[in-house]
Amino acid sequence: MSGSPSTTTRNGSPPVCESITVSLRHPDGGSQSRADRRFIGLSLRSPPVPTVSDIADSMSERTNPGDTPDWDPVGLQLGDPDGAVATVAVCHEVTEEVVSYLERGGIDLLVTYHPLLFRPTTRLLAGRSAGARAFRLISAGVAVLVTHTDFDAAPGGAADALADLFDLNDTRPFGGDPELGLPDIGRYGKFDGTLGMVDARVSDQFGASGVRITGDRESHIPTLAVVPGSGADLIEAAAEVAQALVTGDVSHHRAVAAADLGLAIVDPGHIATERPGMTALVSVVEEIAGVTVVDLTHLDPQTWS
Repeated sequence: MSGSPSTTTRNGSPPVCESITVSLRHPDGGSQSRADRRFIGLSLRSPPVPTVSDIADSMSERTNPGDTPDWDPVGLQLGDPDGAVATVAVCHEVTEEVVSYLERGGIDLLVTYHPLLFRPTTRLLAGRSAGARAFRLISAGVAVLVTHTDFDAAPGGAADALADLFDLNDTRPFGGDPELGLPDIGRYGKFDGTLGMVDARVSDQFGASGVRITGDRESHIPTLAVVPGSGADLIEAAAEVAQALVTGDVSHHRAVAAADLGLAIVDPGHIATERPGMTALVSVVEEIAGVTVVDLTHLDPQTWS
């Protein structure tokens, strides 16, 4: 996708100066006593400039990253925790296009949904790779903060945003596994429609191209489950609470397993099911950051066409 990033400012009008002192004297220009002088003092103070760690801490209060699994590297990945932040950018994934935009300058912190570095690395070298993008961002002085499965599970996060597309009632969380450290990244709620109606809603929101469906479109779906991103691992959990699951990255064998459990699958793709959450992420960052926020989520990381 293409287009210009949107920018919002949350910290009001900038101060004109720190202080002004004005001395008023009599127009005759003669010597004057202290009683003849009038002084006016103005002090306009700038709000404190947040640091990278300030914004990371505020995000943590909303998303509880301590509840995420070990494989998900949420939190600050690059940068100086004490660095001042005047402008924050938000993206779905740290793509080449996102990095090229950031290299123009003016961005201090990037909040990304997909982690930049998913696996441990021993080298950051120039080229075309996640490590190379990290190298470029370090060179550009841009810190990187990741919020992923913690944002999926957070109130008002990616799972809630996906559930809202289907106007679910009595929405509840599911899918958490305390032993694996996985939070409740799924949602289910009352839908009371047909599988064909779920298909129509998905096609309206994401386009009909690439949507895969298992099950009878005329079948009644009293309860619908949703998982943003890759939710195939939650098929068994979804089958316990719903008749259909909307998620991405479902393989043939997992779809067969779902059918055996009586669970229909609607799979519009990994990225598509996360897009509603990106709008929510920008709103959260605008709310907590108190600085200018640049929306780069239109730079879509979709790899399939």
